[in-house]
Amino acid sequence: MRAKLGNDKVNVWQISMDKPENEDWLLEAFQMHQLAWSGKLVMDAKDKEKLKAQGMKGKVANPTEAALSWLLLYADIGSFSNAFPENIYLVVNQPRVPVFGKIGDYLVQSPLGMLEIYSEKKAKRELTFQ
Repeated sequence: MRAKLGNDKVNVWQISMDKPENEDWLLEAFQMHQLAWSGKLVMDAKDKEKLKAQGMKGKVANPTEAALSWLLLYADIGSFSNAFPENIYLVVNQPRVPVFGKIGDYLVQSPLGMLEIYSEKKAKRELTFQ
């Protein structure tokens, strides 16, 4: 969906485990490994397969990639997706610190292309939905 943030129009998605309609920017972010899911212990095989089939799976790091990411001081998205195995969060990999959004929060693609998480309260305060 689209929303207005100040004078700019931005892409917005209310985080859920269902594939949104006409949100190519979101699926592209999963393909580019900018997004992943945590919750490995609470997601059942059906949920994992559903996300994979919808193109919303994200990257899963093997142990070597995860170890190298810490040694070489860069953030590998797969290492952060294991951070909260008992809670389902959408993990946003970005140059600074990764951001975690829970189901019901909003993922916002800023005019510069950065992905941000807005709580429901912040989204209602700062975004005008169209």
